[in-house]
Amino acid sequence: MRNYPNRRSPGMGAMDPALEEVENNQFLQRRRDLYVYEAQALALAASATLTDVVQIEADSSFILQKLAYHAQAPADTALASAALGLVDSQRIIAPVAIVITDTGSGRQLMPAPIPIPSLFGTGQLPFILPNPRLFMRNSTISIQFTNLDATNAYSVRLAFIGYKVYATS
Repeated sequence: MRNYPNRRSPGMGAMDPALEEVENNQFLQRRRDLYVYEAQALALAASATLTDVVQIEADSSFILQKLAYHAQAPADTALASAALGLVDSQRIIAPVAIVITDTGSGRQLMPAPIPIPSLFGTGQLPFILPNPRLFMRNSTISIQFTNLDATNAYSVRLAFIGYKVYATS
């Protein structure tokens, strides 16, 4: 047997729990299904702040792996956005910042509002998290949207892409 740093060797202590789960085939005893939660700020007025809450369902915990967004603007705003360079390949880059809070753990995932394109990709090329994030069943994800544009409204939809984990007995 090769010596892996996370594996248990004689006198080395406990094995990494994730590796132990794989080696004992416990991961096959759990059911995992693709799932997407959505947060939205529809018609977010100029310079406005709005909060949306996503309820993690009671039947399972949620593992977040990828993030994607879609933004829309009224026709006149879309023309103004194009003139300002806020359009990338026919996709509006809304000047909206967010703060995400996991109310289950009470943790805020960033210290201050960050622009959506800094963390979210597109449906064709979503942002892949460097470490998947667990949200416990019955918890909520709170998203505070802030429109940084003083004159235009935007509609933004965020996709939290991952999978549900159902424990089986």
